[in-house]
Amino acid sequence: MCSGSWSTKRCPSLVVFNLKRRQQQKAKPHVLVAIRRRRRRLRLRRSRAGSEAMEMVNLKLYLENRCIIAENERLREKASALRRENLALRQNLSKTAADAELPAAGAGAGAA
Repeated sequence: MCSGSWSTKRCPSLVVFNLKRRQQQKAKPHVLVAIRRRRRRLRLRRSRAGSEAMEMVNLKLYLENRCIIAENERLREKASALRRENLALRQNLSKTAADAELPAAGAGAGAA
């Protein structure tokens, strides 16, 4: 590497670099267009591959979400049925408790 000044006399590699840069700038327009097209196609392929992968992830998450929603609905119905059964059992229990208290209270009042 050259040290000190950036003069082309001291750094012949800089002259070569500048010449290459000028040649690239003077490249034929159709070559540059072809290069741009190739780069664009590559970007499009990459973005399509990325979007297809994202679509698959999105589809998997959507299906998983639908399964969770369906299971949640089943569990909600089951909980509702258990709640109704619990209320019915409590009513039966309170009726039997009330029926059990009435004869005992009547027996105590008749004996007195």
